[in-house]
Amino acid sequence: LHVETLDALSISGTEASEVVELLDKCERTLEGVALLGELSPRTRDLVVSYGERLSGRVVAATLRRQGVRAKQLEAWDVGVVTTDEFGEATPLDQSWEGIAASLLPVMEEGTVPVVTGFIGKDLQGRVTTLGRGGSDLTASLLGAAAGFDEVQVWKDVDGILTADPRICPAAAPVARVTFDEAAELAYFGAQVLHPLAMQPCRRAGVPFRVKNSYNPAAEGTLISADGSACSETRLVSAITSKNGVQLVDIESTRMLGAYGFLARVFAAFDRWRISIDVIASSEVSVSLTLNKNQLLERRSISALEQSPGVERSEALVGLMADLEQVANVRVSGGHSIVTLIANVGCSSAVVSAVCAAMDRLGIPVQMISQGASKVNISIVVPEERAVEAVQELHRHFFEQPPDCAGAS
Repeated sequence: LHVETLDALSISGTEASEVVELLDKCERTLEGVALLGELSPRTRDLVVSYGERLSGRVVAATLRRQGVRAKQLEAWDVGVVTTDEFGEATPLDQSWEGIAASLLPVMEEGTVPVVTGFIGKDLQGRVTTLGRGGSDLTASLLGAAAGFDEVQVWKDVDGILTADPRICPAAAPVARVTFDEAAELAYFGAQVLHPLAMQPCRRAGVPFRVKNSYNPAAEGTLISADGSACSETRLVSAITSKNGVQLVDIESTRMLGAYGFLARVFAAFDRWRISIDVIASSEVSVSLTLNKNQLLERRSISALEQSPGVERSEALVGLMADLEQVANVRVSGGHSIVTLIANVGCSSAVVSAVCAAMDRLGIPVQMISQGASKVNISIVVPEERAVEAVQELHRHFFEQPPDCAGAS
């Protein structure tokens, strides 16, 4: 396919030779994998890196043929250094100085750098990949470290939308959101960005814009430190949902006091390396949600077979065993989290409107929580009613005249 692309774009000579040489290296790597009969995480990262490196060379060559002075650079050529967590590597802080020292001189000489995203090298010089959202993270890191005016990532939608358009056909682009709001949307189900992708720009205070490759004229969504779409008249800027959620109810059976009880609960979660999505607590009870996907890679066992929708994993069973020493524990599956990015100044009105909407539809709200970031309000509902809930909330907040006091 790459050779066919070279021919179609009339790329030849040294430029074509570089691509063919890299293809040969990829083939030899795969032959080694076949010979050994195994694929380690380190080798998988090396194999995966070839696609990005090949594409970068083709893009740079094409730009040069269009009269643009362009140069293909590997991420490690411009200073991207990562941890050695193959498949989920994280850029190290030393990357910031390396990028500024390596990337800016290339640009100052009038050259357009075409840098590979998603990949880097660890301190031992081994190729790593950054995991989901890695290409956006690379763009964010390069722009933030080099001090650019704005970082743009190009997707197939007109930026962040008020809801998933497959659920709500009337969903519209959101012009501006804060980094906090975008992170909450990404974490609770919006597919446009990964929560980690914006962190370098947030750290450096560099605006981050989401644009549409198929509609370049669209303004897209600008993500910055102070740009929120919420206002006194617009209660909510966006709604998202996450399916496959497990609800855990924990009720103390001992006189530990609030501090002792919560300390035991969180110590158990830390021991079994299970993260929490949403939580609501009192002195003697805690309700929280787990993302089912985080347990899928754990070894399945036969326990919990009578709990529909509950991921049967060693981690979850071990967690329950620890918690049951101090509490009654109930785990149930088949839930969804519906999250609203909201104007905290009108949070009472938002909660009132949400509860009224769920009451109209007869959808039970199994849990409600406001995030520590103070920009989101989340409810837990039965998974089979989640689409219905999102559609009704979108109609209320976006498809009728805005009204901060309107909770009907």
